[in-house]
Amino acid sequence: MEKEIKEMLGLILNKLDGLESRMDRLESRMDGLESEMNGLKSRMDGLESGVNGLKSRMDGLESEVNGLKSRQDEIYMVAKAIEHNSEIRGAEIDNFQYKVHHVEGTLNAIGDVITTRKAI
Repeated sequence: MEKEIKEMLGLILNKLDGLESRMDRLESRMDGLESEMNGLKSRMDGLESGVNGLKSRMDGLESEVNGLKSRQDEIYMVAKAIEHNSEIRGAEIDNFQYKVHHVEGTLNAIGDVITTRKAI
């Protein structure tokens, strides 16, 4: 009976050794998974900081674009004012030309009258 108990205890010890080695392997695998998770976390932190950097750059670009739009609107308004001023100047020149032609016609008529009177 003692021999049977020893054999049973030996079998139990062997099984416990097998369980212990399996537990050691599982613990080792868990440590590996934990280190991989830590690596993934650090990579995610890096990606997050990269995304935050991109967001801030996009905000800067958006602000610059808004400034450019504002300047474009100002330039457009100045161009419209210049165009309007040019139209006014063109109308004034047309008016002066009309007046010059009118004066020229009057002077020609006076010249014709003087020429006609001299002829008499």
